[in-house]
Amino acid sequence: MHNKPSFNCHAISVSVQFISILFSTTLLLSSCIKDEPGGGTGGGGGTGGGSPLTERIILDTAYGTAPAQKMDIYLPAGRTAATKLIILIHGGGWEAGDKADMNYYKNLLRAKWPEAAIANINYRLASNAGNIHHTEIMGDVSAAVNFLVNNKGNFVVSDSLLMVGASAGAHLAMLYTYAYNTGNKVRAVADFFGPAVLNDWQWYNSFNIWMGKAIKDLLIQYNNAPWDLALYQSNSPYSRATGSSRPTIIFHGTLDLIVPLYQSQWLNGQLNTLGVPHAYYEYFLDGHGFNAANTDDAMNKTVAFFKSHLQ
Repeated sequence: MHNKPSFNCHAISVSVQFISILFSTTLLLSSCIKDEPGGGTGGGGGTGGGSPLTERIILDTAYGTAPAQKMDIYLPAGRTAATKLIILIHGGGWEAGDKADMNYYKNLLRAKWPEAAIANINYRLASNAGNIHHTEIMGDVSAAVNFLVNNKGNFVVSDSLLMVGASAGAHLAMLYTYAYNTGNKVRAVADFFGPAVLNDWQWYNSFNIWMGKAIKDLLIQYNNAPWDLALYQSNSPYSRATGSSRPTIIFHGTLDLIVPLYQSQWLNGQLNTLGVPHAYYEYFLDGHGFNAANTDDAMNKTVAFFKSHLQ
């Protein structure tokens, strides 16, 4: 058992403005369409009485008006209104990265759970110059979720959602699931080496030689403020978890030199204390971003965990 951090955890609600975008519906009635540019919400056929739906891939589908508010959608053949949908969220210190960074995870998930649909999202990146911070980024995640739920009939998928995030994307996935998940649309979340405790004074004051920058620069830009205990706690999955939080599976490498291993250990202890269904795995001598064998193993565990918590 790992000790919890000594700070108090207070949730502060963050106001998020949701973006609601309506798109026209295109029905796919025949051949499988791959690598199709986005712009529509065509689901690929009706839901009753016809032939099984064919696979469809819709790239760069807009879920908002900003250029970064795009997602790639992968709809499996034979999908129905009960088809589960996995949302992927990339990392990059909140200020960098792209949905293409999650393509390896996407390919593994499609191979290991071919019946599931996948939405791989971009979001506006943190920028002091562009005035993009935690409120805007979490607003994008919320807008992406709402877009998918509102168009479940067009895509022919269910509104039982799952989230997989890596690094900063794992932080966003957990924070959404714990603090913004109105109606429990997201049923479970997978955390791949994500920061769980933003109000970690030791981490805040560290300089990361691998990234070539002070961690505080990333945190100040994301939070839109220098050290502020209450604000940083409100943006921390550790602090926003409750006894009713959704099931969580956590993965971390013991040689992670970017996000401290102890943050995942703290989160594991917190979820134990709260009684939240969860699983926790450490990969010995692996770092921030796992080798191929460990990534494959983690994805097998993720799929099994998700399936076991969809009942």
